[in-house]
Amino acid sequence: MGFFRKLFGTPERFAPTAFPFLGEIRMRHPDYKRLATGWWHVTVSTSSEWEAKLAEMREGLRGHFGMYVTKSGQVVPRWNDETWRLLAPALIVERKR
Repeated sequence: MGFFRKLFGTPERFAPTAFPFLGEIRMRHPDYKRLATGWWHVTVSTSSEWEAKLAEMREGLRGHFGMYVTKSGQVVPRWNDETWRLLAPALIVERKR
């Protein structure tokens, strides 16, 4: 992973420069391609709405990837709180071009 980061540089993070903002964004982990949300169509009017949308996306990602459903239907946490505490700050937002 470090090799590709050196080769291609660090991923470009997105944050709106002005509000209201209308666009498509996703949240992903720069080192793990599979840890990503789908593209979300977002309309926000203020920076506080932007932060709330990012929190919603983080929790969606955590719920989707952080839980494992066994064959018997039992839901088992894949990540504990410590793992999430280390993973979450690395998540970046990208804008669809």
